[in-house]
Amino acid sequence: MSATIVRAKRQTTLPEDVCQAAGIRVRDQVDWRFEEGEIRGRKLIPAREIVRVVRPVKYKNLLIAPQNLDIDLGRLDEEIRQERQERDERLLG
Repeated sequence: MSATIVRAKRQTTLPEDVCQAAGIRVRDQVDWRFEEGEIRGRKLIPAREIVRVVRPVKYKNLLIAPQNLDIDLGRLDEEIRQERQERDERLLG
C-alpha cells in the first residue's frame, strides 16, 4: 500500500511504483472518478498516440483507430494545431 498526504490545494504526489505500473510520466493527464466508494484514476492517452493517419493515393486522409474508441476529432485537430504552433515558436525563437 502506498499512502500519500493531500495538501492544502488538494494536491498529492503519486507514488513511484504506481506511476511505473500505470506508465504515467511527467505531463501525462489522469482522469479521476469516484465510483463505488473508491477514487479511481485512469491515464489518458492523447489521441495522436492511439490513431494513425494513412495517406493512400485514392483517399485524401484515412483515419485508422480501434473500433471501440470514441475520437473527438475537434480535440485531435486542436492538439495538432497547438503542437505545430509550439514547434514553429521554438524554430522561430
